[in-house]
Amino acid sequence: MSECLDLLKQLVSIPSVNPAYGGPGEAEVEAFVTARLRDAGIEFRTQEVLPGRNNVVARIGPADVPAVLLDGHMDTVGVDGWAVGESPYTPVERDGKLYARGSCDTKASLSVFLTLAERLSSRSGAMKRALVFAATADEESAQLGAYKLAELFEELNVNAAITGEPTGSALITKHKGACRYRIEATGKAAHGSTPELGENAIYKIARITEKLSRYAELLSKEESLGYIEKGSLNVGRIGGGIGFNIVPDQCGIEVDRRLGVLENMEESRVAIDSIVEGEEGVSVSTFLERPALNTDNESWFPQAMRDAASMAGEETAFGEVAFMTNGVAYAEAGVPTVVFGPGSIEQAHKTDEYIELGEMERSLAILEKLFI
Repeated sequence: MSECLDLLKQLVSIPSVNPAYGGPGEAEVEAFVTARLRDAGIEFRTQEVLPGRNNVVARIGPADVPAVLLDGHMDTVGVDGWAVGESPYTPVERDGKLYARGSCDTKASLSVFLTLAERLSSRSGAMKRALVFAATADEESAQLGAYKLAELFEELNVNAAITGEPTGSALITKHKGACRYRIEATGKAAHGSTPELGENAIYKIARITEKLSRYAELLSKEESLGYIEKGSLNVGRIGGGIGFNIVPDQCGIEVDRRLGVLENMEESRVAIDSIVEGEEGVSVSTFLERPALNTDNESWFPQAMRDAASMAGEETAFGEVAFMTNGVAYAEAGVPTVVFGPGSIEQAHKTDEYIELGEMERSLAILEKLFI
């Protein structure tokens, strides 16, 4: 069994569902990671993100040279409907694949990064750049661990960042941002037999939803824009009313607005406000705003990653994706950021999540060339 695969099997056996999905959080994975670092003789610190939920951070290599961050998040999405084996935490190896929650997103990246940290800990004199290893909390909800970690960049002398996600070892330099809104309508309750005495909050939301649908269609038809430049919108959740024979006095929706790399968060917010404007008793609140990632492919760090891949005998390309990552926190801190790791995003969050065996070794070989 390969070193990375053995480590991955141990990591996926530990539940770490983000509390946003009803899980226990990252504490047990944190304990496992810190024990590994301690056994390897690697100094580390924990950094509180939320009560009982911490980042783990270790710096390896020469103290007087800049460091590249390798960030693997510890949390996963939920496990409802899991379809393989006895449980989502019992890894199943079958047909050249390892099935388990987190096997792809993103404990495979965490396994690769931790394996690399352990290997490099005894070779610091041979390293051409230092490594900051981080296991972070809360990526699957609000990326709070990444934003907290970025506060340490000056102290740790971080001048570039890799955030681990399933990219098939491609170098992702651009991805869309995300803005999420709640739109809530208040009406007046009445008996269903006399609707004229009430004020129907669902009707208000229905009118707004129709406008949002037209706005989403306009975004999708921006033919002058490339895929990564084009925004999108989805109404993903709705709730309201208490019975068929009662005029509802409350209704709300949640909106997911993805930002193209040329868009900004303020313009998105203004557009949503303008759609809601004119409906009395309706309010908009923002519960997440994250910019797009737009790293210049020609900057030194993506080029260094490509050179490392070439030295490892791997042909890898620069890419762009729609999903969002911790990378936005590191880019906002002013360092060139690449999203990189083993596995395929097509398997992330699925009820039969898996990673192809051998994928981790490919990523690990590239990263070793980056540091040695």
